[in-house]
Amino acid sequence: MIVIAEEYRSAIIAMLIRMMAADGRKDRNEFAFILQVAHELGMTPDDFQALTPDIFTKTPALPSSEKERMIILYYLLFIMKTDGIVTQEEENLVKELGHQLGFRIELVSDLARVIKTNPPFSAPTDEMLNEIRRYLN
Repeated sequence: MIVIAEEYRSAIIAMLIRMMAADGRKDRNEFAFILQVAHELGMTPDDFQALTPDIFTKTPALPSSEKERMIILYYLLFIMKTDGIVTQEEENLVKELGHQLGFRIELVSDLARVIKTNPPFSAPTDEMLNEIRRYLN
C-alpha cells in the first residue's frame, strides 16, 4: 500500500479521472488503473463509491511532501499511456496538474516524453530518474 495521507486521496482520484477524460475516450484500462490506485491508497470500494462530483470543483489539498507529490505525478504520467495512446490533451493536462503539484513544467514535459516513448505499463525507472536528476540543484 502506498502511504499518502487520507485527506489527499480524493484529490488524487479526481486528478486521475480528469486525466482519463482528457482524451474524450472511455477506456477500461484507465478505469481499472484508477481502481488499482484507489486500492493502493487504502480506499475501500465504499470510499470510492462515496466520492461526489464536488471533488472536481474544489481546490484540492495537496501534500507538502515532495515524495508524496512525486508519487501522484507518477500516477498521472502512467495513466496517460494505459490506453496505449498519449494525446496532446493528456500532455497539456499532465503539465497543468504537475505544475499544481509544484513541479516545473519542463520536468513534467520531459517525464511525459519518456512515458510516451515507452510501452504501456512499463516503468522506465532509470530514464525517469535521469530526467529528474537534470532538474536537481
